Amino acid sequence: MNNIIQTPGGKSVNFIPNQAYVVTPHDTNTFQYGLLYVGVGGDVKAMPQGLDTFVTFKNIAAGSVLPVYIKAVHTDTTATDMLILY
Repeated sequence: MNNIIQTPGGKSVNFIPNQAYVVTPHDTNTFQYGLLYVGVGGDVKAMPQGLDTFVTFKNIAAGSVLPVYIKAVHTDTTATDMLILY
């Protein structure tokens, strides 16, 4: 897995997460941002860090990690078994 990601400030860093927690989709709650791991594929309606609106990432494959910091996942998400990595 390529661990090079962009920080919110635009700097490239080698990111190796050492903690994770289960994501419970919610329409308004946000959480400590991190990278989103998708266990079972589908669409992910999420709020990237730095935005105040949800966007939909279509057809995310099982076992994928979105290369964007995520701070919320909406209940309209069809993907499941998600974790935030940080």
